[in-house]
Parts: sequence; structure tokens; C-alpha cells
Amino acid sequence: MKRWYVAHTQVYGESKAEDHLRAQGFSVYIPRIKTLRRHARKVETILAPLFPRYIFVGFDVEQDRWKAIDSTRGVSYLLRHEEKPLSVPTGVVEELQEQEDEQEGLSLSSLALFKRGERVEVLDGVFAGHVGVFEEMTTHARVQLLLSCLGREVKVALPIHTIKAA
Repeated sequence: MKRWYVAHTQVYGESKAEDHLRAQGFSVYIPRIKTLRRHARKVETILAPLFPRYIFVGFDVEQDRWKAIDSTRGVSYLLRHEEKPLSVPTGVVEELQEQEDEQEGLSLSSLALFKRGERVEVLDGVFAGHVGVFEEMTTHARVQLLLSCLGREVKVALPIHTIKAA
């Protein structure tokens, strides 16, 4: 039965890995988000991988020659547990594919764990223990919060893993 698995790629090797895996007959999916790239005083909007250095590869572990994935150009290794590839839970990749627009990529708001205005608690870092208001999800798995600090509200961007619902 065909399932989705995760491959770790070389730095900026997602597209190269995708091309070479497709040439070998594997299904490949790279979820992308719209982001800004700054280079040489230019700012441009590009579609970048949602999970840098990781791609989804679809194959049947019983029938396909999946061990060839490790030696594919652009791929570092296939994620495994005790020599068996780790499969992605059923429906995760399909859900991402449904939400993605080919020109626009995935919407960060559709991936947010919290809704705008929800109260969240900061778990780690300088603001640990503070309660704030969720504003929005930004790029690179960061969230923007409004925190009351020194008698006024301050916008703060933190990694998503450092907050929980209050």
C-alpha cells in the first residue's frame, strides 16, 4: 500500500531531490509558502518550502525499491526507525495538498493552531509565564503576540513551540 514518508534533503536541495526522485518513479510533495527573500538590496516574493530540508516521498514499502532514495541526488537520507521508513500519519499530506494553491502556496493562516485574539501563555525564554494575545502566524514557524509589558502592549514574535493556550 502506498504511503507518504519523509526524506531529509541537502541544504537547498529540495528541488534537485524532487526532480531525481520523480525520474525514479516516486511521488514527491514539497509544501510551499509565500515568503519574502531579501538579496542584494532587492526584496521579492517567492514560494519557499514550508519545511526546509524535508520533502514527502510516496511509495509502497513492500513493492518499491525505496532504499535507492538514500543515494538519490539532493537527498541526505530517508527518516527511519529500526531500519524501516517512518510513515507520515494518514491524511496529513493529503490535507496539506488540499489547502495549497499552486501559485500562492499554503496559507499560513490555515496552518495556525490558534485564532486571532486567543489568549496564549509563553512557556520559554525571556517572556516565560507572560500571557498574551495571539495575533498571527509568521514565516519560519513563528507567531506574533501582543504582550502587556511595562504598562503597554508590545508586539513580540516567538517560535510557535514556546506558547500554549492560556
